[in-house]
Amino acid sequence: MSGRQKKTPSSSRAAPAAAATPQTPSFSQSPRADRPPSPTMISRVQEKNELASLNDRLASYIERVRQLETENSRLTRIVQTQEETATKEVTGIKGLYEGELLSTRKLLDDIAKEKAKLLFENGKQKTELEDLRAK
Repeated sequence: MSGRQKKTPSSSRAAPAAAATPQTPSFSQSPRADRPPSPTMISRVQEKNELASLNDRLASYIERVRQLETENSRLTRIVQTQEETATKEVTGIKGLYEGELLSTRKLLDDIAKEKAKLLFENGKQKTELEDLRAK
């Protein structure tokens, strides 16, 4: 039974020997070998060869698609790993810089406060100096 035929209850009752025995075309049983092949036979052979060629091309295409899918999957994993690594590195460096910025800002604020205190004291001492000179 070929792959195109549907299995029906009547076809399943057929004798196994009849279903398993393929029938050979009558042109191959010709007693005269000197007779040229018929155009129908030639076209069927050509079709058979063409189908075999197309089947081979399809098989190679499917194989190539599978190879490309495998390669794509591998490259996707590599890219994902590199992105994760870059993200971890950037996060680590960002943390370091933020800590350094925070400590630098604190130091700057402390220096600004000390400068303001010193300027205030300087102004106060100038005032005292002027008062002492005025006396």
